[in-house]
Amino acid sequence: MPIETRTAPPLRPSDFRGFRLDVAARELVREYNRRLRPHALSYVPYFVLLIIAATDAGCRPSDLAAELHLDGSSLSGHLDKLEDAGLAERRSDHTDKRVIRVHPTAAGLRLLEDLAPLGRALGELEPDFAPAAIARIERAVRVAPPAPRPAPARTRGGLVTTLRVATLTAPQSTVGRVLTRFAALLEERSGRAIRVALDLPSLAPGGELQTLGDLRAGDLALASVTVPAAGAVIPSAQLIELPYLLEDFEHANRFVDGPFGAGVLDAAAEHGLTGLGFIVNGFRSLTTRDDVAVTGPEALHGVRLRVQESPINVHYAEAFGAVAVPLAFPLLAEALAAGEIDAQENALANVAGLELWTTQRRLTLTRHAVSAHVVLANTDLLATLGSGAALVADAMRDALAEGRRGAAALEAELTALLSARMTVAAIDTATRARFVAATHLVRDRLARALGDEPIVRALAAAAAAAPSGNALPPTHPLPVA
Repeated sequence: MPIETRTAPPLRPSDFRGFRLDVAARELVREYNRRLRPHALSYVPYFVLLIIAATDAGCRPSDLAAELHLDGSSLSGHLDKLEDAGLAERRSDHTDKRVIRVHPTAAGLRLLEDLAPLGRALGELEPDFAPAAIARIERAVRVAPPAPRPAPARTRGGLVTTLRVATLTAPQSTVGRVLTRFAALLEERSGRAIRVALDLPSLAPGGELQTLGDLRAGDLALASVTVPAAGAVIPSAQLIELPYLLEDFEHANRFVDGPFGAGVLDAAAEHGLTGLGFIVNGFRSLTTRDDVAVTGPEALHGVRLRVQESPINVHYAEAFGAVAVPLAFPLLAEALAAGEIDAQENALANVAGLELWTTQRRLTLTRHAVSAHVVLANTDLLATLGSGAALVADAMRDALAEGRRGAAALEAELTALLSARMTVAAIDTATRARFVAATHLVRDRLARALGDEPIVRALAAAAAAAPSGNALPPTHPLPVA
């Protein structure tokens, strides 16, 4: 007689405590939002108000995101809504202007006071969800080991480590491609013991200066920032973007690989940072409104030109006779759409990434400076990785090498893409000479601020790095301005 076998009933989602917990949590959130809706709030902005009202010093956005378990881009939208409603505001820290803090307004504090009874009621919605149960869940999540991997390089303690990595630059740029490849290489080589949370592009409202501040504070593990932004802590870094210093990708890569670039990376150690290398993201050119044709630097006199928040970029605008408008990169597209500025200068990847052709109809390939990034890591966070720190360095080295191999081709692709959407013009030799002559002012201003020695060293290093027979950069088959 055959033995009768019994088949276990199929599993259903309701058999899982985690699923039931998730359903309950979603129902709670719906109830929070239902009760808060008459006050034009949802539960996340309400929690933001509660947190920032608890301290007179305000809160950094990165701290808010961590406490609320949100990524930076999600939090940014909630902060925008609170600011639009006049309930909160972002301000620079009074001790460090590079750090942004969020504060409640008087209206926000009044609203919280009015909502105090509602807050107490919301806190009583889940009386049976005991603190001990919450603690067990948090403990299980915190100490759960990663899935076994064959002989992975482990971080100290054997736990999965997630590194927060950010850049403000567009994903389709060389910078974006390098960081994306770095994340893939690092996770693969570590057996996913080290994972990368890539903020690409970052929407940090304070722009690159906030990114740099977050990196130094340990809120980020690694970031790619432009060398003018890095100049806020390593003054010589901005000299990599001296006007018309470097002619093409080969020249730029030889320069940053040489003694001048090495000096910038070494200087990062004085500020708690480790320099991992440089990314040449293209060359900076000018975009303008349709009625501003750049036939030479004189065409920019009186034009409101957005520049990065760094001395060298402000000096560019002054050299061109333009009105410098220093502005964080995340605010650029909005300022152009509002008509607050007339022109801007940037790498082609950023022009394409922000689709600036919607407001800027002309692109003039002045190529007045290389657009270079330096990749920096927080030294203390690297140290916590133990042997994993070497994996970080190796993955970045290989990602940088891959990015270099495709950079020139990407620049050509971007030029073709923008040519289909904007009036794109190269500049002839005589016009270029006028730009070169005008931008001598930039070197003079920086020499007064930094001294002659760093300028002389940068010029000598550029001359030594120039490939033999290097002349003007190759021309693109475009109409001449």
